[in-house]
This record gives sequence, C-alpha cells and structure tokens, in this order.
Amino acid sequence: MAMQQEKLKKAGYWILIGLGIILVTAFLTSQVVMPIIFAKPKDVEVPDLVNKNISSAKRTLKDLGLHAIVSDSVWSDTQRIENVLEQDPKPGTLAKLESTVYLVISRGSKMVVVPSVTGLDYEEAFMTLRVSGLRAAVVDSTFSLNYPANAVLRSLPQSGAKVEKNSTVRLYLSRGPEPLPDSLSYEYEYEYP
Repeated sequence: MAMQQEKLKKAGYWILIGLGIILVTAFLTSQVVMPIIFAKPKDVEVPDLVNKNISSAKRTLKDLGLHAIVSDSVWSDTQRIENVLEQDPKPGTLAKLESTVYLVISRGSKMVVVPSVTGLDYEEAFMTLRVSGLRAAVVDSTFSLNYPANAVLRSLPQSGAKVEKNSTVRLYLSRGPEPLPDSLSYEYEYEYP
C-alpha cells in the first residue's frame, strides 16, 4: 500500500507539473500570442504624394505599410510624366495599415503637330502657332530674294514634328531682298549722238 500511495503521490506531482505547464502556456498565449493575432491594425498618416514621381510615391507608401494603385492618368501641362497629380485619401488623413491609396498620375503634356508657317507673315505665323497651342520666338532674320520682309523662312522644330503643347517654335524671318550698296547706285550720263 505504501508503494501505491507513493506512486499516486508521484503521479500527482506530474499532474501538477503538467497543469502548471498548461497554465503557463495558456497565460503566455493570452498575453503575447493572442494580442498579436487579434490586434487591431494601427492607423498611419497618409503622406503628401502630389508632385512626387510614381516610383517614389509607391516606395513611400510601402515603407508605411500602405498600398498604391494608379486609378487614372491624365494630360497635364504643369506636371512631368508619371508625377502624382491627386491622391485619395488626402494627405494627413489617418488610414489603416495595409489599406490602399489611389493615385492619379500625369501623362505629361499633350503632343501637338507643328503647323507649316514657312512663307507666312510673322503675325500670321504667330497666330497659327498660338491656335495650335504653341508659342513663337524669333531667333534670327536674314536677307532673302524669295520672301518679303517679316515672312517666315523656316521654323524649328519643322512643320509636321510632334512636340509638347506650349512648346516654343523658333522662327527665322526674312528681311527681304538685300539692299544694293551705295557704290552701285549712281547716275549715268548718257550723250545722244
């Protein structure tokens, strides 16, 4: 009988040790593991991404635990191609970790075709370029027998070229025919026989 009591006593110790291990494991699980599994996501302040390149914006969001989706791309005369124009949610807004920020990026300026202005009077060429969404700048003028004064001799970029809207087209103007030197303009005296 003494042996049975001793066996029961030893078994009781093992049961207590087992229960202790179970209780410690349950306590650690409830205090450490469960909060990690069931923790509410933290809020993150959405940064200002406007004017940033899309690659930089995506990297910034990833570092904060947010996702980026390009929802649209639009023409823009004010922003370089692939720069962020708009974002949703707005900068400073609190967002949940792993949430998505929607971005609208720039396609750059619209491309337009340079119209033919060769032979046109400067004012007419200026208006033609302006209507096409381009600017004009006179860069040089030279004498020409083929074109009257203030007519466009050539343009750079040339007609037919595709350029960004609001680009400047350089114009080379005619100064008309070159005047004769004074030494060639003299009076003839002719005697009739």
